[in-house]
Amino acid sequence: MIVGRRRSHPHVLVSVCIERGETPGAALLLVRTDPSNGERFELDRRSFGSGETQAEITRSIAERIPRDATVLSHTRRMPDHAQRHSALPHELLAPYPPALVARYRPDLTTICHPCGQRELAELAAAYEIVAESGPMWTTLEARASRDAQALWLIFLWTHCRPKQRDWLASAWEAWRLIERARNASI
Repeated sequence: MIVGRRRSHPHVLVSVCIERGETPGAALLLVRTDPSNGERFELDRRSFGSGETQAEITRSIAERIPRDATVLSHTRRMPDHAQRHSALPHELLAPYPPALVARYRPDLTTICHPCGQRELAELAAAYEIVAESGPMWTTLEARASRDAQALWLIFLWTHCRPKQRDWLASAWEAWRLIERARNASI
């Protein structure tokens, strides 16, 4: 992806990923940048019951996002040319659930990045972000948390200024080490 103009990372950005399944899982990576307090990262994971509707899941996610945050989500890539043109004019592509958060939270800015699950998994592998499941969280929650971090890294490398990108990536790596040590002691 070629980006013409780099920008500053938002002060509060939430990378949102949802894994569909019998009991859907979701993860929100909250990244706060503050010149006086430094960078803070927080990973919020959640499983949903099989009976919860997409609207209930989306509303629950929207409630967890801080006021005036920028929400980063990914959209499926556009279908190929033949599929797009064979669709009826009134047929729309289904929106990806995190993009629906804006419906419940008009105060949020939403950025939808087009990428597929394979791209997220490949980037996660390159950065050794492991989808660890266990007694504390489900496989789908773990995969969603892996993808939320990978999505944020894609945003960081394609949209942010190099100097800011470097120190945010370093801060994230330090946070990961602390989280691993914390989880190892549980």
